[in-house]
Amino acid sequence: MQGRRTRRLPLSGSRPSSRWGVAWTLVFLAASAAASSVSAEIKTVAASGEHRMDERDTKEDAIRLATESAKRNALEQVATYVESVTATKGMDLTKDEIRTYTAGVVLVREQRLTISVDGGTVVVKVDLLAEINTEDVIEAIEILRKNEDARVQLAALKQETDRLRQELDRANRALVDAPMADRAGSAARRREILYRVQSNAILSQAWTDWALVLSGLSSVVSREGINTAHWLHLLQAAREFYPDNPHMGAAESKLAGNGRQSVSQPSPAPFIPVIPARKSGLMPRHELVPGPGSQGGARTLNEIVYRSPERATSRANDSSVQSEPRSRLSAEPDRAEKALEEDPEVR
Repeated sequence: MQGRRTRRLPLSGSRPSSRWGVAWTLVFLAASAAASSVSAEIKTVAASGEHRMDERDTKEDAIRLATESAKRNALEQVATYVESVTATKGMDLTKDEIRTYTAGVVLVREQRLTISVDGGTVVVKVDLLAEINTEDVIEAIEILRKNEDARVQLAALKQETDRLRQELDRANRALVDAPMADRAGSAARRREILYRVQSNAILSQAWTDWALVLSGLSSVVSREGINTAHWLHLLQAAREFYPDNPHMGAAESKLAGNGRQSVSQPSPAPFIPVIPARKSGLMPRHELVPGPGSQGGARTLNEIVYRSPERATSRANDSSVQSEPRSRLSAEPDRAEKALEEDPEVR
């Protein structure tokens, strides 16, 4: 056919001209970069939660409640997004399954506590900026679904946590109407529910990391250099929040037993979020990301917890702590403003 030119591609083993070699290299690199950007899309999620304090609240409980609210809002946004992504890929996943598996792989990049005064009421607000790598999340979901031990335990923890959150809502409503004589007991019961929720979250993280590390998912391993010491440390933290957690036995049996032979590379125990000591008279500070003394970067949603340094067995039974009033703070709202002025890290 006249006017049409055909160029023979070099046979395997022959040497193409340098001009065409460079051209094909550039095309290949561009295609690879495009494919990578599509398959490894990063989604950012901003979420917040707040608690308006009254005379029935302690400062620590207000931060815990605001933090849990922010985490729930972040997870709901993530679940909605991941549901749409997995639907386009033909994956048969329910939104409830996504919530079960993703809290342990969603990274919190920024975390902020704001304490303000609104009409004489102290408002505690927690803001979270989280991100997910769609490729990692989808791969993690597949791994967790296939690991029977992790799948069963994560589902059980999720089911109980949902029930505990319903109890928490009821406890909040009951505390509003509780007589003065019953407020200390009602606040203590609400605090115990919060501790159980946090204990379950940390156990869920231990199961998630264990399953993903055993599968060889590199993105999780590189996050902390996670090994057996990591999830043993998580188990200890979960036990401190709720020593009678009914899910502890299964986790200790599997993670502290079989896991010890499965992963052998040594690494220092990771940092578990703890609130550092604070100046007397100031509102408590939320732990920053990365936390003080942390060797790694961002924490997952499961790892974002509030724990005061006084959280110990002896303090848990201290009635003076359980009934700590907030009325003095209500009468002096300028204390919250002073805390913001003197401690910029809570902004």
